[in-house]
Amino acid sequence: MTGREDVPHGPGPPCADGLVRERLVRRLDAVLSARLGLVVAPHGTGKTTLLAHWAAHRQEPLVWHRVDPADAHPERLLAGLAGEVATLLNGPEPRGTAELASLAARAGRPLLIVLDDVHLIAGTPAETELERLLLLSPPNVHLLAAGRRAPSFNLARPEFSSVVLVDGDDLRFRVDEADALFRDAYGRPLEPAQLLDLVRTTDGWAAALHLYHLHAMNRSPVERHRAACTAGAHYAWDYLRHHVLEDLSAQEHELLQLASMFDVVTPRRCDGLLGTAGAASPVLHELGRRSLLSADDVVGGLRMPEVVRRFFAEELRDGTEFDRYAVLRGRAVSLLERDGDLGNALELLAADSRWDEARRLLERSGAAALAPGSCGWAERLPAGMAGTDSWFGLADARRLFDDGRFGAAHAAACRVLEQSEDRVGAELAVQLRDRSAVWASPGRISAPAAQTEQEPALRTATRRDPAAVARALGPDPHGVDLLAAGIAWLLAGDRRAALPLLRRCAQHLEQDRLSALAAQLVLALFESGEPSPATDAASGEMEAVHRHARCDGFSWLARLSEGMLAALSGDPAGSELAEAVVRECERRGDDWGAALLHAATVLAGGRGGGFCEDGAAVLAGRFRALHADVLAAWATTLAPRPAAVGDPPPGARALTGGALPVPGGPAVEVACFGGLAVRLGTGPVDLGAVRPRARTVLRLLALHSGRPVHREWLAGILWEDLEGPRALHNLQVCISALRAVLHTPEDRDGRRAIVRQGNSYVLFPDPGSWCDLAEFDRFLHEAGAARRRGDLAQAEAALQGAVELYSGDVLPEEGPADWLLETRDRYRLRAAQAAGALARTRSSLGRGEAAVAAAVRSVEINPWSDDSWRLLIELLRDTGEVAEAERTRRRYRHMLDSLGIVPGPG
Repeated sequence: MTGREDVPHGPGPPCADGLVRERLVRRLDAVLSARLGLVVAPHGTGKTTLLAHWAAHRQEPLVWHRVDPADAHPERLLAGLAGEVATLLNGPEPRGTAELASLAARAGRPLLIVLDDVHLIAGTPAETELERLLLLSPPNVHLLAAGRRAPSFNLARPEFSSVVLVDGDDLRFRVDEADALFRDAYGRPLEPAQLLDLVRTTDGWAAALHLYHLHAMNRSPVERHRAACTAGAHYAWDYLRHHVLEDLSAQEHELLQLASMFDVVTPRRCDGLLGTAGAASPVLHELGRRSLLSADDVVGGLRMPEVVRRFFAEELRDGTEFDRYAVLRGRAVSLLERDGDLGNALELLAADSRWDEARRLLERSGAAALAPGSCGWAERLPAGMAGTDSWFGLADARRLFDDGRFGAAHAAACRVLEQSEDRVGAELAVQLRDRSAVWASPGRISAPAAQTEQEPALRTATRRDPAAVARALGPDPHGVDLLAAGIAWLLAGDRRAALPLLRRCAQHLEQDRLSALAAQLVLALFESGEPSPATDAASGEMEAVHRHARCDGFSWLARLSEGMLAALSGDPAGSELAEAVVRECERRGDDWGAALLHAATVLAGGRGGGFCEDGAAVLAGRFRALHADVLAAWATTLAPRPAAVGDPPPGARALTGGALPVPGGPAVEVACFGGLAVRLGTGPVDLGAVRPRARTVLRLLALHSGRPVHREWLAGILWEDLEGPRALHNLQVCISALRAVLHTPEDRDGRRAIVRQGNSYVLFPDPGSWCDLAEFDRFLHEAGAARRRGDLAQAEAALQGAVELYSGDVLPEEGPADWLLETRDRYRLRAAQAAGALARTRSSLGRGEAAVAAAVRSVEINPWSDDSWRLLIELLRDTGEVAEAERTRRRYRHMLDSLGIVPGPG
């Protein structure tokens, strides 16, 4: 985003200046394996800039068309496209949609059509004709469209089985990207702390960053930092008013003002404020389509971008008569209390300094008002109030705990115990005191009182023998034990045992948001086996954790994920940004956040790098100060040592029963679910330097791992246009390139990795090799055998193993390749059926909650399966979740409606 989105330009792509965000450009490259790509976000988010950078990066024939309102007439739109395609392909100008599609087919290679501002033809005949053009066009035609709302194409059609989507969340600038923007594009680098404040204030909105640059470029350093920290981001408000919000109707404007009081916007809450029944829903739906509200599927509502929300909140406060404003705020508090959203209710009361009402709400709500993430409002408490009122003191202790300031939280809880005469309040204070003492650095608390609760398993795993902790939690842990077991196995060095547990935990976002987000962050760091530099997928996961944690009030986790995203960005400036977050943690008294972020920077720096030469030694000292001896032992292994020294440090050996933690499992692992990954020994194989065609050869072999694949079949798939000898020669070149990266010290030329058997090749024929597809098949075979002999417990274990293995489609990076589609669809169907069978088995065993979780997973894997939806609804009703069953039934009907299917009775 460089402030040029409103500048008119000719028919070709606009000037591709500004910062090139490589992660988004790579994301759009997937359009080449799909028919359709969509970039959908509000005004000022950098859509046009991204499209221009992508167009400049592509070498294929490309047509760029910027839609204007006159294009609502299909004849005009198609005439414009026809002329541009004809000029590009040096052919006659087509006279209709069918002729245009026919001309595009003659390109003989991918033809890219880029349409900007497609929202201007939303709901018009031109939009319908554009969809028809895409459906008539051959597979070599790829459409990339950008606008403030998505086209109303029927995306359930098989022609659109793969759609690339970039939305407003994706377009937000990450901290490392904002750093590059100011440093490289604007030539005015910002201090790391100032940059962090700016990105948090603007929520990474491209237009706001640019407007801050214009606003602050001629101001003093103090004024620039003050503007970066200003919560309102007022320098962006004129732009909001005149560009983003200019076409709002009076009804939409009023509704957004009222909705600004809610963290999560729902039709029911808005109707409650308006005194209407059903009036809010269509308006909110339209605002969602225009990306002014975004869906939060987990909580079942909509969220407003923070800058937009602050704009409307201030407008509501300043433009509403005092008595009416007070009535609206009071009504909003009542609605939020009714819905159990006590943190939002208390935030409104605190913002208005209505402390007596806030205290009464706290007292009547009890522990529910002190739920994780719900007490950020306590930062507004006047000085001294938390120390003189036990309920406010409890809220402040909860806020400090959620912020990772365990020493301060312990002290606050102890003060409450000294003054509280309320039995319930005293019990809550004891819980907070004990939980804080478990995690606090010993130097930050006085001698802890006797614990009333057993030490959490996760904390024990950081102190000693994590493998024993994991085994003690059993083979099928639940709740917080699921996170503890996953991290414990990871600390013990067994990734194969750890990752399935962490994946399960990450899926339970609706049940335990904090544990699920923590698991998601750990997976982002360690799923690939090497945390640095983070892949696009891993960075996306960390960004999602950061976004959810901020919305949910988990400020410690939000800060940690933000710092790790910077540390593992692969950008040298990222370590400086991470260091700034570490210093922020230290200022706050967040010792765990500082240590874990320091660990990320050491891993990113490699060979013991970090803030100083002995970064690993300093890191080990941080963990020892926290009595986290297992983590300290891991840190010592990161210190640089002479190559001839092969033995691990004795301290690390002693902690793990005589050996350093090392990943368990076979010497060779091949994974196809969710994307190809190959591991040799203890490390992943870097395929980045392998040419795309050779990577496809590897994927074809991986699909048949351990089994021979005839070389002529391989050559025919990949080089069908070449004569046999040339195609086989190309195949041999690819095999040689793959062997070069699949070698081990024992197999220096890689010939044991890819073995020639007659006229066939076999990938990793060694019996000790492991492939997730074969393992999935084995689990299902075991489950069938167990069911036949009536062993439900064994059947459950095998089905659970299969479902946990299925982490996504088979080889999604290959797109809709003909040789892969049948296999991919078969495994997706079998995985959904396995999850459904797991749900039924658990239900038969009397484990209703676990059965529901498995049924949810079945729907997630195959959301078009009637059996999966009906099973989930049935199990929800059986477990007494009648309201959730009804919500699920409505989601099922919505899915059917989107496919144009009339649901049957019930």
